[in-house]
Amino acid sequence: MFKAISRSKRIGILTVVLSMLMGVSCTVKDSTGIASSSGTSSSAATQASTSSEATTAASSSEPTPSPSPTPSPSPSPTDTPSPTPTPVPEYIEPIITGGAVWYDGYVDPRTVRAEIVSDPNNIAVLVNKYYAQPQSYVPELIYAKYSANQQLRPEAADAWEQLHDACMAEIGEDLYLISGYRSWETQTYSFNNAITRRGLDKTCCKNAYPGRSEHPLGLALDINIKSDPEIRDNFVYTKAGQWVLENGYKYGFIWRYPKDCGYITGYGVEGWHFRYVGIDVATEMHDNNIMTLEEYYGKPQVLPHNE
Repeated sequence: MFKAISRSKRIGILTVVLSMLMGVSCTVKDSTGIASSSGTSSSAATQASTSSEATTAASSSEPTPSPSPTPSPSPSPTDTPSPTPTPVPEYIEPIITGGAVWYDGYVDPRTVRAEIVSDPNNIAVLVNKYYAQPQSYVPELIYAKYSANQQLRPEAADAWEQLHDACMAEIGEDLYLISGYRSWETQTYSFNNAITRRGLDKTCCKNAYPGRSEHPLGLALDINIKSDPEIRDNFVYTKAGQWVLENGYKYGFIWRYPKDCGYITGYGVEGWHFRYVGIDVATEMHDNNIMTLEEYYGKPQVLPHNE
């Protein structure tokens, strides 16, 4: 049939058929089955996009509200610490009133006021006619070797044993502890008995009043050699005494009442009386040629012309 139709007619027929086919292919259905053209859908999409862009533009054109400032927290008030009050020392008032009474340059301890030391446990504590230990104080004590059944504080007892052994090893002298710790009651008896035996002037020179003595601290030692177990003023001039003077500081001991220092210490020379103060203090005193514990603390006794 196509052969009978002229070429020009065939082209016209094909054109019509193609036009019909193209029209059908451009027709679609939405999800509801209603026919619509792709051109209409494209136009709707374009409108939706344009509407969305317009909404976004409108939204972005609105001013962003400024955030409210966060208030700064008020600082909590700091409590001002109350100042620590300066401790007020306790004193032992004179038993005999009317002012200090002196005998040949040595004051009667009963006529002067003494400050009670705050720390009697301190091994280097200063106790003399002006600084007293509390009556209730009793140190820890042990029995010391090489002694007449005497007691000392443990630190002093250990140091005494080392001092004794070193002296024996180096020069063959057997040191002996004649008197160590004394109770308050014993010291009271000793002072009162001294007044009866030798008079008040000698007592004020050589004997300590209870509370003002180093013996109740458990740190004082009256020593000699075992072959002569008596208190001797000349002990420091013996072979053993000279060795102790030269080497005692290595073990924590000082000669407590040296010659010509009575105006500082309040007591006359006692060649037998040594005091444990610990190696540090004893070495510092030795190295700086400090003769007395009063000078070490800068507290010499108050002389009559300074009262």
